[in-house]
Amino acid sequence: MKNLVFTSAGDNTNFDKLWLDDNREYDVWVTYYGDDDSRYKRYKSKVDYISKRKGFKFQNFHHLYKTKRKEIDKYDRFWIVDDDIVMSTNDINKMFKMAETYGFWICGPTFDKKSKISHTVTKHVPGLAFRYTNYVEVNVPCMSKQALDNLMEIFNPELIGWGIETFYIWANGWRDRTKYALIDEVSCINPHDNTK
Repeated sequence: MKNLVFTSAGDNTNFDKLWLDDNREYDVWVTYYGDDDSRYKRYKSKVDYISKRKGFKFQNFHHLYKTKRKEIDKYDRFWIVDDDIVMSTNDINKMFKMAETYGFWICGPTFDKKSKISHTVTKHVPGLAFRYTNYVEVNVPCMSKQALDNLMEIFNPELIGWGIETFYIWANGWRDRTKYALIDEVSCINPHDNTK
């Protein structure tokens, strides 16, 4: 199985110090939306793919999906993540493994106690491996290739952020209750707005 982490990155992020340890079992593609050439070069020296484009995360991924399909089609699972999510390489590896083991179409890590919690269901529950859900927050969805294809087939790049998490579940069918999960064995920090 080949896995891809995708993010749209600006200048106020430390993803390159968190997600890129030598033991990573995934590739990383960054679309850089900033204007700092030295920052762009720093990211370029560390990731597998990089592009420059203004826009939001799903808009930029949609653009890659339409223009770089040959590269995208090499991957089986995709973590389409905000650039400010604090999570270790080991935990990202583990999330991908659990997604594959349990056959999740869409899943995501839970948010630990230091996180901004917008929806109570996303809060980490100690002692659980995972929970089935109908909601994976838009800042951390991990998708199978088929789930991603189903979304991209009907995705409108004018959508920015709000509501996409409902849209990608809808695009893959509400009835399949065991295909969507929040992973409690893997948690991350979703930073509060005042720390971004």
